[in-house]
Amino acid sequence: MWWSKSEGVLCKSGWVMLVSAALLGGCGGGGESASSTPGGAGSSNLQSVSATPGNDAEANRFLTQATFGPTAAEVARVKAIGYERWIDEQLAAPLQNSHLATVEASSASLGTDQPRIDDVVYSWWTHAVADPAQLRQRVAFALSEIYVVSATNAELEIDGRMVASYMDMLTQKIDGNYRDLLEGVALHPAMGAFLSHRSSRREDPGTGRIADENFAREVMQLFSIGLYELNDDGTQKLLNGLPQETYNGDDVKGLAKVFTGWGWYLPPAKASVIWWHCFYRYELCQDSSQSITAMSPYTQEHSYSEKRFLGVTVPFQSTPNPQASLKAALDRLASHPNTAPFFAKQLIQRMVTSNPSPSYVQRVSAAFRASNGNIRATVKAVLLDTEARDMALRESAGFGKLREPLVRITHLLRALPHTSDTYSAARTGNRVPFYLASSTDDTVLGLGQTPMRAPSVFNFFRPGYKPPQTDLADQGLVAPEMQITSETSVLGYANYVAQMLEDGLGQYNYNTQRSDIRFDLSSFDALVDKPTADAPQQLITAVAQKILGGPPASELNALMLTGVGKMPNTTLADKRRRIKAAILMVAVSPQFIVQQ
Repeated sequence: MWWSKSEGVLCKSGWVMLVSAALLGGCGGGGESASSTPGGAGSSNLQSVSATPGNDAEANRFLTQATFGPTAAEVARVKAIGYERWIDEQLAAPLQNSHLATVEASSASLGTDQPRIDDVVYSWWTHAVADPAQLRQRVAFALSEIYVVSATNAELEIDGRMVASYMDMLTQKIDGNYRDLLEGVALHPAMGAFLSHRSSRREDPGTGRIADENFAREVMQLFSIGLYELNDDGTQKLLNGLPQETYNGDDVKGLAKVFTGWGWYLPPAKASVIWWHCFYRYELCQDSSQSITAMSPYTQEHSYSEKRFLGVTVPFQSTPNPQASLKAALDRLASHPNTAPFFAKQLIQRMVTSNPSPSYVQRVSAAFRASNGNIRATVKAVLLDTEARDMALRESAGFGKLREPLVRITHLLRALPHTSDTYSAARTGNRVPFYLASSTDDTVLGLGQTPMRAPSVFNFFRPGYKPPQTDLADQGLVAPEMQITSETSVLGYANYVAQMLEDGLGQYNYNTQRSDIRFDLSSFDALVDKPTADAPQQLITAVAQKILGGPPASELNALMLTGVGKMPNTTLADKRRRIKAAILMVAVSPQFIVQQ
């Protein structure tokens, strides 16, 4: 390997401490109390924010929140038309291709019998890096980490079409409201498989069978209202100093009955088939459309009985009516007082900052309510809020978020010139293009995170996670992404970046004897010894501009000057090692890792 820890590129435990410090205080210290964070300051001391970025740094910061990584073209565009018009333009932009079309194309190109999870991984990276509709893709990724399905599920692992269709559904529901989104999630066969309510049968007192409660519990806890009653600013409502639960076991039981009788999609061509063949998708009722189409109601297995949940009662149905039961349930969840702040805070956390102030959450909640839960309006409220746009808050204790490994790598791919043999060949052949990416589950050799493979319905990390024995936890601050951060993962990430700069990334082609995706770093060649070989400031400035959108912090700049300046500079290989070392040092720095 062409870098080493002894060169000052990485210190495992020191890196974690640096990240914690950066989250606490930007480039300043972490000595302020939690009450002085954005979470306690309200908006009285926030500066007014222009509708248009005043410089490249402001544009880069906005695009870091709103995309999978800024590019020079997008920086110029948002500076030219302003934040709001850029958001509108992005959300109106057509998608390059659907995830479904991409997984079908990759499976056909590679000659497999059907799309599987590998094809989903190809599609995710392709859309994240190359789709011009960046904001839509970024929001869809945020939604996928709230409304989680995972290909760790055995059925989803082998049905790439189903997972791709779920991703497309999230992408499309950005055009609607929260109620539409919740119904899309509830009835998608991928969610039905993951949380086991697809083909759930009604209760049977005679045998002791009860309705499956899995989805009923999670749709409340994780997808809509959360565990405890909230004020509109996201803070907990307290009674005698204690939080109040939003639901109990009886609510779960009542809601579970709502989701009985929803089975596989019943294609019109199978209407004459005995119903239970289609409910379970037995051999006589199998069709390719069933993996990608919302589940169908089957009155034969829907609960007759009264259904009580969250203050709503669906009366006894002499003729079971699964559609009416579902409408009552989803209407209640969408209109619950908790839903606006619960959804608003999580969207802010996924895109802007882990510890938004109560006033920030309240403003986004108000936009959610005023627009009847419109997703576009809520996204706009998140990104255009004073707290998101005020550059001064970069120095505030507790503002910002640790960027998860996947988003760090997409940022590097969008910032640095690269090619993909598979993508280029598909484009040349007028086929749907895709990156031949690889699984990155491995914590030691990869990123400890592969798209659509969260370990559970709780995602890769919890929104309320507080890293133990840290100043963050002591000050009551959360850092969700720190839940997948350890000494092992820190070193694994650095190894992964170093390896991809040296050998590329994605799957290895034994015919061409190279990885599918490779970087072209030739644009930096002329800068490796400017102004001098011992102090190549021009290289360091250029690398930082490409990746950070501006100059490196003074400490990082000094470290890079010393480290790169001491490296050999004789051959072309030497020069490229200097470039790769400079990129790596930026890629593992808190200035890059922490979004502020």
